[in-house]
Amino acid sequence: MFGHGQNLVKWVVLVVASGIASASGAGSGPLLLADGTSVPQVRIAWTEGDGSRVEYSLDVPLTSTSDRTVLGRNLEVFVALGGSRLERGAGHPDGAIVRVGLFKTERDLMFFEDIANGSSVEIELRNVRFNQDVTPDPETLLQRLRYRVDDVEACGLTIDQTEMFNLASDHDDMGGSILPSQARYSSLVIEPDADGEPGEPRQGVARSSVWVEDDGSVSMDLVLPYRLLRHKGDPWALEVPGTFFEPFHFDVEFQVLPREVAELEGIEMPARPSKSDAAGTTESAQR
Repeated sequence: MFGHGQNLVKWVVLVVASGIASASGAGSGPLLLADGTSVPQVRIAWTEGDGSRVEYSLDVPLTSTSDRTVLGRNLEVFVALGGSRLERGAGHPDGAIVRVGLFKTERDLMFFEDIANGSSVEIELRNVRFNQDVTPDPETLLQRLRYRVDDVEACGLTIDQTEMFNLASDHDDMGGSILPSQARYSSLVIEPDADGEPGEPRQGVARSSVWVEDDGSVSMDLVLPYRLLRHKGDPWALEVPGTFFEPFHFDVEFQVLPREVAELEGIEMPARPSKSDAAGTTESAQR
């Protein structure tokens, strides 16, 4: 499904970056662009009810949300620049939004087949590179979930509730563009802790990390409890897989800034998580 080559990648990156620059009127340095010669890597994993592990890994070139590739079972994936923060004009004018997203191939089927009750989904992104040194901002990490209109209406929710957000921040409303009823604040717990020490994993709580590798590429890990796919306004408040309506699409995004801009903004380089805390360290058979 990715037959357009590097020209499409460069065009997508240039359009997104140009939109960022034009929104601010002027940037404070060289235009922040993705390295179109580098291909991001995505890994998705979860545990089934019988205890077996499901894992898919794939190289996914930067593209648009409409140009997706099949990852496995009922999963289609994309990696892109830009996302909900820029759609709401809430992105930093010198920054870029990194986004990895999943769509259901069949909307009537489950996202993660036979996922165990109480299990989490591991989402890992690697090898995202830019044309200059960058600093990712963990506080901007969010997950946008999009639900079918008929599911939302069947639960007595209003039409503006087809989107919901799980956020790392305890207050970020993206410039007032999302409502408190659409947000779970502080639901994507940032690790390591602010003092640089690895956080203590807690059962049933999301764990997220973004960092810069030794080679300058940007990485992200998210361990997402399956229950966080349930709509916040679902009146039944059920959490067992198959007992609540799922989104048909969700994506995870965070913002990166040129290193010098981040320093001026007082945004520190996030610490790299210890190896034992990374989402991708559990041994499993790739499928």
